[in-house]
Amino acid sequence: MKKRILRYWTWLIVLCAGFVLCRYALFSLHGMREWPVLLFIAGAVVLTAAFLLKAKYVPIVTALGYPVAFLLGVLLQSNGTDPGGGTTNNLWIIWMVSYLSFITASVLSEFLIKKKK
Repeated sequence: MKKRILRYWTWLIVLCAGFVLCRYALFSLHGMREWPVLLFIAGAVVLTAAFLLKAKYVPIVTALGYPVAFLLGVLLQSNGTDPGGGTTNNLWIIWMVSYLSFITASVLSEFLIKKKK
């Protein structure tokens, strides 16, 4: 039990470090204040649920997926103009979709691995 708790706290710290890095240190790349917090909260909820359900791989992917999804968003983002003439950017969409895709893939993988055993 202590090992599981230690693993949970380790991955929670990794998630927090990814959040601090993306939200504060790399703020100039995205300029978003609220969105990184919302994705962090979603990741923390998934991490806690994974701990309670004794998942092995979901916490790893959840913690590491946050900064990796951000990196994908930065690399694949594009700027545009909306019909009213305002500027748009799709980094937040790419970040969210890729992060949720990582989490979903890890949950499905975890399920299939447990079902196979």
